[in-house]
Amino acid sequence: MGFNVSNDDGEIGNINITPMVDIILVLLVIFMVTANFIKRESVNINLPKVAEADPDTGKSVMVAITKEGNVLLEGRKTDETSLVLKLSGESKIRPNVRVNLSADESISYGALAKVMGVIKNSGVNRIALSVKR
Repeated sequence: MGFNVSNDDGEIGNINITPMVDIILVLLVIFMVTANFIKRESVNINLPKVAEADPDTGKSVMVAITKEGNVLLEGRKTDETSLVLKLSGESKIRPNVRVNLSADESISYGALAKVMGVIKNSGVNRIALSVKR
């Protein structure tokens, strides 16, 4: 009987990384696919494009906040209750109405968030923030 005697004591001289790369690529694909379905907790804002004019600007309602904190609806000073009444009436007539919100850069984030909350509570789902470029 011939025994095959060798100096190989079970050590691996090199590592095959192909299975590891396959697993990493599968995990990457799974992450990319599921990342699209995760709901992000943020304010949904439809910003107008700068390069071209938005065709729906004639159908939008203009709301502005001055640096003193006054809220203007279509250029006229208004309070919170009349803003809710007018916007809820507008959203019943046009369910897909958009509000363009302009705010002075010196107002606090809380004041802006409060007005955005009032707009959302009145039934308007589309808010666009006006910015200058």
